[in-house]
Amino acid sequence: MGITRDELIGINSSLGGNLVRSNSLDYAIDRANHTKNRFNACAFLIRAIVVDHPFSDGNKRTAVYVCQDELGDPGDTKLTKFVLKIARGNIHNINAIEKRLRRCYQEN
Repeated sequence: MGITRDELIGINSSLGGNLVRSNSLDYAIDRANHTKNRFNACAFLIRAIVVDHPFSDGNKRTAVYVCQDELGDPGDTKLTKFVLKIARGNIHNINAIEKRLRRCYQEN
């Protein structure tokens, strides 16, 4: 994937937030950058950003932005709805997030 911690912080900062804790975010960035599976990479980042809330504000918007940048826009607010479902369901399982993310993009 090739995203850095500073890039994620910059994206979130542009959305009005700032970093408040970084442990799971650092782990997710490492995992995302060491897999060739783009959906798996995004799943790690989604989990760290949406479930663990490393930023003071803009966590869900940051996750949407990162996925759109990596995977493209599935259109019709599908990605936003997907991220909201992950947040509301407090879904922690990477495989479940990846499976749902793939489905989100296949419904185009």
